[in-house]
Amino acid sequence: MKYARIIQQYKYDLRTWNCNGNLGDCIQNLAVENLYKEMGINELVKVNRDDIANYKGEKVILPMQGWFGNVHNVFPANWSKDIHPIFVGFHLNNYCNCRENFISRNVHKKIKEFEPIGCRDRNTRDFLQKLGINAYFSGCLTLTFPKRKKEPTNGKIFLVDVPEETIEKLPEKIKNNAERVTHNYKYREYPVTKEEAEEFENCARQLLETYKNEAKLVITPRIHCAMPCIAMGIPVILIIKDIENCRLDVLDGIIPKYSPEDISIINWNPKAPDIEDLKVLIKENAKSQILGKPNADVLEKLNKKTENLYKSRKNYIYYIQIFRVVFKKIQKTLHLIPIYF
Repeated sequence: MKYARIIQQYKYDLRTWNCNGNLGDCIQNLAVENLYKEMGINELVKVNRDDIANYKGEKVILPMQGWFGNVHNVFPANWSKDIHPIFVGFHLNNYCNCRENFISRNVHKKIKEFEPIGCRDRNTRDFLQKLGINAYFSGCLTLTFPKRKKEPTNGKIFLVDVPEETIEKLPEKIKNNAERVTHNYKYREYPVTKEEAEEFENCARQLLETYKNEAKLVITPRIHCAMPCIAMGIPVILIIKDIENCRLDVLDGIIPKYSPEDISIINWNPKAPDIEDLKVLIKENAKSQILGKPNADVLEKLNKKTENLYKSRKNYIYYIQIFRVVFKKIQKTLHLIPIYF
């Protein structure tokens, strides 16, 4: 049996898809590739994420790291008989009724053969556990990119897909000295060719190199910009409208999650968190799962580490945000006049 990793050769429905790709998808695949390299595995079969249910060929071991959503009439959270899935960094939310499809297509029964299921976030873990599936929080492999050896001498501030309305609220010294970057990629042709899928990945590789060599600070709402940058030792500020989004809990206790309303309390000169201990545990667990030799001791240490991080999220920023949410609910109920803070 050979080893495989996912590649993004989108097969979305053109009636709803605008041919945009997200480099964050590629970054997750590159994290899997890096892990394989550490394991001394360099020859890989590449399997299109959106076609894993129809894959035919040599039997392969395939890490299911990533988001398996029901988007543009494609539901990739299934796999063919020629694929042996390894669930680490697995994310499943209910966007486009994905969780309903997961159950109605009996994937929730099929997946039990491959327990334990390592989930990218606690929300996915909790959903699977409620279905009687042995699931745990594995974290995301994008947190395992190697730490850079040195910081740039004249580093840049990168605004990565920060909405214009948020940029307007940023301090002048930030927005006037920042370089704007996007993780969006526009495909030139459809169906997506293997050549362009490779080009898509190369764009992601180049962008990661840019962050590693040039960034002194990254500001973004994108978790798959934030996590690899954190792993590389780059200070990150995450600003996102929906701070309660289930995808974000992978970052709890690592960096604060800010909404645009938190601009006044943001530390604009943060230090990069030290996650080397966490990184080792995420990798060692993933390696043992891929090799079919789950390590209970490593998994226990990973669970303990991530739960301690989760508890540590309750700082003053957390309580300010909780207070704001509660106050807004009361305000909406009682139709109070606006109060700004």
